[in-house]
Amino acid sequence: MTEHVLLPRWSVDTKPYWDALHRRELLYQQCEACGETVFHPRGLCPYCLSDRLSWRKSAGHGTIYSFTVQHVHSAPAWRNKMPIALGIVALDEGYHMFAELLADDLDTLQIGLPVAVVFDKVSEELVLPKFRVQKAQQ
Repeated sequence: MTEHVLLPRWSVDTKPYWDALHRRELLYQQCEACGETVFHPRGLCPYCLSDRLSWRKSAGHGTIYSFTVQHVHSAPAWRNKMPIALGIVALDEGYHMFAELLADDLDTLQIGLPVAVVFDKVSEELVLPKFRVQKAQQ
């Protein structure tokens, strides 16, 4: 059975984000009017409604803000990929994003653990950001 990958829908406002993922870059936006960090990509600042948003490259480092481990999936193509961890990452640049969390042992996941972005080429058309738990600095 061939697995079907559903592609996200991009728009004029989000295309730079998706294109950057193919280059292994994680982007977010900064409002030039009010200075707020903006994520997910959009055409207007949600804080002041300015359209003066500029793209910034994220270092891709942050911490686990929240997570869950999914053990069961109803779609047959996903059943052999369980369990997976899904969570919200607080990035160092001041925004949060939802992504898959990667760890050698999902039972060791905790809120506050440091993570770094990795880029997963899911298909020829799609690269997704995921976050791998980083070993603690000694």
